[in-house]
Amino acid sequence: MLNALATDQVEIAYRVEGGGPTDVLFMHGWAGSGAYFDETVEQLDGSRLRSITFDIRGHGASGRAETGYTLDQLADDVIAVADAAGASRFVLVGFSMSGKFVQYVSCAYPDRVLGQVLVAGCPVVALPLPPELLADWYGREGDAGRMAEIVSQYATQPVRQEVLERCGREAARVPLAALRGTLELVTSVSFTDRLGEQTVPTLVVGGRDDAIFSPEALAEAVVAPVRGARLEVLDCGHELPVEQPRLLASLIDEFVAEL
Repeated sequence: MLNALATDQVEIAYRVEGGGPTDVLFMHGWAGSGAYFDETVEQLDGSRLRSITFDIRGHGASGRAETGYTLDQLADDVIAVADAAGASRFVLVGFSMSGKFVQYVSCAYPDRVLGQVLVAGCPVVALPLPPELLADWYGREGDAGRMAEIVSQYATQPVRQEVLERCGREAARVPLAALRGTLELVTSVSFTDRLGEQTVPTLVVGGRDDAIFSPEALAEAVVAPVRGARLEVLDCGHELPVEQPRLLASLIDEFVAEL
């Protein structure tokens, strides 16, 4: 485990796998950690790619920050990790809520991002969620079993029990400030006015049976606004990196090869 230092002195934990010439940074989803991508990273070609997974502030082994849950700060955290890992330019992969964060990084630091892969990725508009749903999710804070239920609820393909348990343990470590801070960026913040700044190649990957972002929703809200973006659909639900890690890794490998 390595650490990068954010601009506000919060430590951001990251890990590096593989030794290939192209750097790929991974941003996990809500209540997750970099470990969410373990199964996908295992399937990548380490001779061509160097995978860098990290824990968003407040998550995993990163500092338990009470503040800094803004798009600008999260983008700066990505750059801090990239700099610490020696990744001058990189492909950025974001799952679920981090699909939105990845697109902001591409707008703010276009000279650093070679390409972006949005996995079941959130659009850049504000997406209000039902108050009762938010209350339920926040009420699971610290409860590994109930947090794991969220993953299994939105998966339609089998996920190994040990993977579900790991997801639950990692989610239970996340304090309420981080759970709220990141999700409020999804529900309350929009930056559609900046999408015109995006020029990086974009791959969007969705699950055929995703109950959160259906392929149709991704095509309309994520693919259409980004010039040159294309959509690939896998046979699974929302939890693509743990439902279809081999197929997702294959798409990432192919995308990088095309850059």
